[in-house]
Amino acid sequence: MFPLDRLRELASEGTIGKLAASYYAFMGHIDGEHIDTLVYTTAKDVAQKLKEDEVEVVLLTPA
Repeated sequence: MFPLDRLRELASEGTIGKLAASYYAFMGHIDGEHIDTLVYTTAKDVAQKLKEDEVEVVLLTPA
């Protein structure tokens, strides 16, 4: 679902900068009590890691 091959091609052509060292995925149906965990814990943790890795752009792909 994540177009790594194409993104690597774009990076090697110089169309985009380098790719981040880590990738993050969220799977499945999230509801009830898990929404709070996603919004207030997981999302914050991932955002912090992206900042630490100096990520400038995030690509979101539906599965």
